[in-house]
Amino acid sequence: MQTITTRPAGKAATPPAATPQTAGPLTITKPLLCPCCKQPVTIPAPEIVIDHYGITPMEGRIFEAVWKGKGLPVITERIFTAMYIDDPDGGPSPDRMYLAFKVALCHLRQKLEGSGIGIANVGYRRGYRLVLEGKFPSTTAR
Repeated sequence: MQTITTRPAGKAATPPAATPQTAGPLTITKPLLCPCCKQPVTIPAPEIVIDHYGITPMEGRIFEAVWKGKGLPVITERIFTAMYIDDPDGGPSPDRMYLAFKVALCHLRQKLEGSGIGIANVGYRRGYRLVLEGKFPSTTAR
């Protein structure tokens, strides 16, 4: 099982050469409160993040699909599958599916803003990935 870790502030920007066996658990520096016991949680499950930030079911499916990527790119088609997993027809047309995805992703990013948890576009046709602690790639450079 591969996990990602966050670097403490002030460390070098180059990622350490961690293998799946040596990487630690996913941690965040801004603890969330567990909805059951109200204790601070620094190693959250996606359900805790979804509950804490009031994420809708569609946004939650997108978030969980990207969360399962553990920081690696998740292709858009895999996210579409997660979005419409319960639809017997597989969802709407690809154009409508993409539009619904972009709207839900925009709302999801707004809800997660300032949390230290985000979803970044990896590149054209490469998908999206989980980003922790505000280390987002530049979106203005083209």
